[in-house]
Amino acid sequence: MPGWIALAALLALLCTTFLLACAFAAGQPGTAIMWDIAMIGGYSALFALFQMFFLTGRPLDRPLYEGKFFLRLHEYTGYLVLLLAVVHVIGGVWAEPLLWRDIWPPVLPVMQTGAFAILLLVILAVVSQPRWKLAVFRNARIFRYCHYSLAAVLLCMTGLHAWQADFRIATPVLTFSLIGLITLALIVPLLVRALPVPVRRGEKRLRNTADLAVPVVVILGCIGLLLPVLCAVWLNR
Repeated sequence: MPGWIALAALLALLCTTFLLACAFAAGQPGTAIMWDIAMIGGYSALFALFQMFFLTGRPLDRPLYEGKFFLRLHEYTGYLVLLLAVVHVIGGVWAEPLLWRDIWPPVLPVMQTGAFAILLLVILAVVSQPRWKLAVFRNARIFRYCHYSLAAVLLCMTGLHAWQADFRIATPVLTFSLIGLITLALIVPLLVRALPVPVRRGEKRLRNTADLAVPVVVILGCIGLLLPVLCAVWLNR
């Protein structure tokens, strides 16, 4: 099996497990189809964000692809997170138009954390572009530190937003699981940087594989968009 297919299948399985746990583990009934789609879709964005902390753009042992594949995978997943977040916001406002008024303080803190997370996400997407990266940061090292710091704040704010919303994670097990996943996601990039690079003997990375990142992200995006719909239909059957 080609490496990109195995990676896409693994991400699809993990995303499915994560979304099903968020949708059904708390045992809460459905509210309204559109509302459930928007809210469960928010967890799709959260999973994609988690994935970026584990697949940071650093080449892995498997699949044995060139570094550009992993960089593209990280970059395109960032665009997917932004897309899923926009769908989450539009779906929520569509289902409950009065939410738009709650974005402005001091009405609902959960809306402010969500708005701040969206703002951080847009900033990260912009400053990570090559033309802006060179203009804003002096070198790659400063960019990595600032990028990780902003991403860490983004992940914490997104987790806080999900906890404040208290949508389908009301049980202590799910709440502490969310905290554990956030902690693990924050630690993994630091551990990866600290580990020595393994010496390879007789193995060469496949070239011209950067474009294979596209179908991996597309498959993950299809799961992230389709599964919330199926879960919402089942909850409101």
